Amino acid sequence: MAIIFSLSPKSNINGQHEILIRYKSGKYAARAKGNIFTSPDWYEFVTGNNSDDPYKGKRIITPEMEEIKTYHNDQKTKFAEIISKIDEELKIADKNNSDWLVSVIDKYHNPVKYDPKAAELEIKTVFQFITKFINEAPSRKDKNTGRPLTYNNIQQYKATEKHLKDFAKSIRKKDFAFSDIEQKFYDKFVAFLQEKDFTQNSVGKHIRVLKLMLNEATTQGYNTNPYYNSFHVFTEETDTIYLNENELQQLKDVDFSKIPHLDRVRDWFLLLAWTGSRFSDLEKVAKTDIKDGFITFRQQKTNAKVVIPLHPIVLEILEKCNYNLPAQISNQKFNTYIKEACRIAGINATETMTRTVGGELVTEKFDKWEHVSSHTGRRSFCTNMYKRGLPTLMIMSISGHKTEKSFLKYIKVKQNEHAEMMKKAWANMYK
Repeated sequence: MAIIFSLSPKSNINGQHEILIRYKSGKYAARAKGNIFTSPDWYEFVTGNNSDDPYKGKRIITPEMEEIKTYHNDQKTKFAEIISKIDEELKIADKNNSDWLVSVIDKYHNPVKYDPKAAELEIKTVFQFITKFINEAPSRKDKNTGRPLTYNNIQQYKATEKHLKDFAKSIRKKDFAFSDIEQKFYDKFVAFLQEKDFTQNSVGKHIRVLKLMLNEATTQGYNTNPYYNSFHVFTEETDTIYLNENELQQLKDVDFSKIPHLDRVRDWFLLLAWTGSRFSDLEKVAKTDIKDGFITFRQQKTNAKVVIPLHPIVLEILEKCNYNLPAQISNQKFNTYIKEACRIAGINATETMTRTVGGELVTEKFDKWEHVSSHTGRRSFCTNMYKRGLPTLMIMSISGHKTEKSFLKYIKVKQNEHAEMMKKAWANMYK
């Protein structure tokens, strides 16, 4: 008798692969999809074959890495619980029914379907409503785009739910009444998240999702306690980086012909850095979207149409790949590979990051390549074009930013760079 698991060969839109589960004993066999998603790098950790996560021993853990780690800890817990349920069911399952394994996994993920009493249960507590909220999430649509909620949206809801339940356990509670959600609850929950060494923005993200859930509970008539409206959502402007035009050229000039995966990722990054696109948008651009010297598409996040002129470097890369963009990889793998490419390219200027971690201000120094990611490309485009003196509204029309406030968060120009820009402007003004 054996329970065997493996990764599906195809990844989803977020680059995650589903864990497939198979039972085999003599002539009996059953297969099912686990509805647990991970990447190859985290597979051993999630399935329990390796207790050390891929980030163990890393000198710097970025907010993005922190979120990935939290997600995979959650997947690991769910996987262990599913295997435990399968072990229990093995004692009573009808092995002649090949669907029994599918039922076990479906029952774990959707308990309400199998418990009529639970389906009829009146929502009286916070966790009861959150379960309902998450179960209904796949059928809801984004209010701005009219499209179904993304996989990442739903995973963020689940992450907040997990931290709320962990918090409840820490104070020896099983659930919360809506009337419990007041200042004392808020202060303790924030302190709980800070003890996990979450950044200020990560804490704020969970408070924002909690308020979203409670607001929906109010709209549906389950919650009459308005106190959550006063909860402060923490935000902090972080010292993120960009690559200047010299560094982009430095990266372009490296010969990666003998390292094909770095060659592809480098080209992808340069496309991002000279179009201002998001990784999730550019990976969907088809050959038919590129014509007459422009790339035209609708952004996935905002549904906004953008028309982007082809920069000479973009044109060079498109011609190199015959206008078929490089093969898609997961965002996680991309971020790993682009760091390696930038390290080889010698993009190693010393940078300083100051942010709030665990409620305390922390300053770290690092080599620039260590913090390069797919989003650095979009940020580099906005900053470099701004430094070139292009009008803000012109850059926004290419990047697809809706407001100047959101756009200016992308501009990572230091004080001395602003001074240099003004000096050049004065030189042109007072010739």
